[in-house]
Amino acid sequence: MSKVILDASALLALIKNEHGASTLEGLLGQIVMSSISLSEAATTLFQSEMALQECEEYLLPLISQLIPFDISHALLTANLIKQLKGKDLPLEARACIALGIKMRLPVYTTDHHLDDLELLESNIKLVRARFA
Repeated sequence: MSKVILDASALLALIKNEHGASTLEGLLGQIVMSSISLSEAATTLFQSEMALQECEEYLLPLISQLIPFDISHALLTANLIKQLKGKDLPLEARACIALGIKMRLPVYTTDHHLDDLELLESNIKLVRARFA
């Protein structure tokens, strides 16, 4: 079973059973996440009034491996700015893509802003179509 990386948007789509969740359910047991992406997903849940313990119960069982945001990950994330050609991606998106490059794993997202990125060594998979 090969590993995959989920960004915060994909993890939230999975737990909220949004469009694309069925694709993501097939990845359970393989999910790797950056601690930055986990923090972003948790922030969204806390903003919806979810308690800390409930958030942990929702999120942690879904993640097979959590990768700390260390120095090499931070520098690779920052260096991506050179390839983005003026696109202003948030830290979480860049950290997720950088982790995919670092670990040579596909990155699953529901964020349509990442769909047209052409970054060397990245493999970004969009799991739901953009809604009008």
